[in-house]
Amino acid sequence: MFRKEQKKEQHDGFKIAGLARTLQIPEDFTRGNILVTMQGQERIIIENFKGISLYTEEEIRLITKRKKICITGKKLMVESYTKEEIEITGLIDKLEYL
Repeated sequence: MFRKEQKKEQHDGFKIAGLARTLQIPEDFTRGNILVTMQGQERIIIENFKGISLYTEEEIRLITKRKKICITGKKLMVESYTKEEIEITGLIDKLEYL
């Protein structure tokens, strides 16, 4: 029984990977990888984000599909967010994977 389930998961994975290639969707996005873009020390955009677990001006903790992320700094603020992406501004001192 386990082998059948494993083969089905593999087959489904191949289907998704093929569809992603056809639609030209980046592989990182389909695998649920965390994508981090920093613009200097003042702005950070994180994709594949699920939620916020802590929010203060000095620390923001995020829940992602794979790991938790802690951003520390000064005057941190969530500028915008969607279901999958969050943009944080302020003076960013450190980004840490927990």
